[in-house]
Order: sequence, then structure tokens, then C-alpha cells
Amino acid sequence: MHRHNNDFDETVNFIKSFLRFRVWGPILFLIIIVVGLMQSFYIVDPGFEAVQVRLGTVVDSIKRSGVHFKVPFIDEVLRFDVRIRKADIATNSLSKDLQGVSTTMVINYKISDLPSLYQEIGRSYKEIILNPFTQESVKAIVAQYTAEDLIKNRQDAKEKVLEDLKKRLSSKYIILVDFNFTHLGFSTEFIKAVEEKQIAEQSAKKAKNLTEKIKEEALQQITRADAEAYSLKAQREVVSPELIRLREVEAQIKAIDKWNGVLPRITGSYIPMLPIASNDKK
Repeated sequence: MHRHNNDFDETVNFIKSFLRFRVWGPILFLIIIVVGLMQSFYIVDPGFEAVQVRLGTVVDSIKRSGVHFKVPFIDEVLRFDVRIRKADIATNSLSKDLQGVSTTMVINYKISDLPSLYQEIGRSYKEIILNPFTQESVKAIVAQYTAEDLIKNRQDAKEKVLEDLKKRLSSKYIILVDFNFTHLGFSTEFIKAVEEKQIAEQSAKKAKNLTEKIKEEALQQITRADAEAYSLKAQREVVSPELIRLREVEAQIKAIDKWNGVLPRITGSYIPMLPIASNDKK
């Protein structure tokens, strides 16, 4: 009797389970279908590119934006921003004269071949390629300049880094668009030495200008003296008895012009004689 009851209970439980399956089974199946459909499609936004990976192998690279198909639960889709991007990088370098130089720079770049980049480097290309290559190029170029020359020729150093870094990154599927130094830092001792040198150069320039001025004034005085000596020499060379007599007559005329008509008073027996012109009649 007890066994009969157990068989009956098992039969009832089976019927209940079957009925529950008939109710929930289609719902569960529908859910699986919906999830599968949702997993079969993915969206690529503008400015992005997708790499479709199937069991560890890149099977496709999607460059156009929109909706795309993949095998659900098997394919993995990795999206990358392939627009021009910005990276801030900092490093410490040594100049040609062994001065410490702290540099910060900005680079603009974009990916040229996403599938190759992902297969060879992966998603961490910034840490593996971008930062180390940039730092290496900057250190190599900075070492070609003294610290003072680096300040004066900053634009030239930038162009050299840009050219060198372009070659390095192009081999790793990255296009370098632009490079710029945002800061060049030097030690306090070097900055002080540069300031002292500038002050010394300004003082030397001022002293040189003063020396040139004194030399110019002395040269002018010599020129004037030479001119006066030449003039006196020329006058001596043209002196003649007639010229002397002419100068005497000119002096007498000037004296007569200045005479006021009063004869000088002389004390003593000496009476000056004035020349009296004679009128001889023939």
C-alpha cells in the first residue's frame, strides 16, 4: 500500500513538471532566441573602427559606421577610436652639456592599420608603443643640443623630434600628425647662470658702445685738427707781399670805421705826427 502511494505521488509530480514546462518552456525558448538575436548584431559609431575576433583570431575589421552581424556567444567585438587623438607625455632628459631637462609634450596621432595593430600589439598600444617611442625620440634629440642652444632653437628641436618619431611610429601602424613641446624645465642653478650671463653680455655691450663713442669723438677731433692744419698750411703757401699789404689796408680801414673823431691826449713833449696828404699843383 505504501509503495502504491509513492508511485502515485511520482506520477503526479511528473504531470505537474510537464505542465510547468509546457507553460515556461516556450517563454524560456523565446528569451534564448531574443538574447541570441541581440548578440548577433553590434553598432559601430562614427569615428570608430571595430575588430571582430572569433575564438582568438581576427576575422574582420569594420571601418564603416552602422549595424553589423556577428556569431552570437562566439565572436567578440572590440571598438577603437580611429580619429585624431591627443596624448600628453612627460620625460626627463640630458642635454649635450649634461644639464637636466624636464620636458612635457603633446602629440596628435591616429591609427593607420587597426587589425595589424591589434594582432601585434593589442589594446595597450599607448603604454607599449606610443609613450616609450616618444620619450626615446625626445631624449635622443635633446642630447644633440646644449641647454642654452635648446632654448634658442626650440622650434628646430621640435621639427627633428617630429621627423624621427614619424618614422618610428609608422612602422607600428600609427600616424603621427603633430608634435609640440609644452614645457622645457631646467635646474635652478642653470637658470641663474643664464641670467648672470645675460647681465654680463649687456654690460659688455654697453661698455663696447661707450668705447666706440669715445673712439668716434677722438677721430672727429683728429679730423678737425688735420683740417685746420691743412688750412693754415695752404694759407702760408699763398702769402705774398701784396697779400700782406692788402691785409694792412683792410686793418686800417676797419680802424678808421671805428674812430669817433677824437684825437688822443698825450702828456709829455712827444707830439705824434699824423701823415698829411700833400696837394702839389703842377
